[in-house]
Amino acid sequence: MLVFLLILMIVQMSLFHIDEYYFHRRRKVKRSEIVNALIDGSLYVLPLCIAVFTPFTMEWRIVFIVLASISCISIAKNEYFYPKLDRQERLVHSFLYVLHPILLYTFYISWQEDFFNKYPYFWIVQITYLGLGLRTLAHQLIYWNYIYSDDLHEQNLKNDSHPKAQA
Repeated sequence: MLVFLLILMIVQMSLFHIDEYYFHRRRKVKRSEIVNALIDGSLYVLPLCIAVFTPFTMEWRIVFIVLASISCISIAKNEYFYPKLDRQERLVHSFLYVLHPILLYTFYISWQEDFFNKYPYFWIVQITYLGLGLRTLAHQLIYWNYIYSDDLHEQNLKNDSHPKAQA
């Protein structure tokens, strides 16, 4: 279970960074997409915080399940906001959509099975993953709201490191 969760975390983080730092930089990102990304990220991090920082009780279990369900529904709505994505980005999104509930469930199981006491080093891995998630939310908030502009987007497209610029 521990290795499985660690592999899932690495795959999810890798795919997310490909989406965030490659695909989103190649195309113009709408304001609604920025807001949705922040909402989705926050809704994803909340149940993870519960699993990492609270004792497993029936009350917290209900809160976790409700928040995890809302998080899964929230990411499903995104396809309405992305009508013109290329196949590669859609493929990355599809893998992220599949990994989302699996990771939530594995965090739930690790919480239920008390991995904190059984495997304290793994708890550190979970905290690191959670920290990276919070860092990503901070990046999205700052970059897309204060740094990103249409001029920067045009400059990125002209940069030789972007394949669309060469087309």
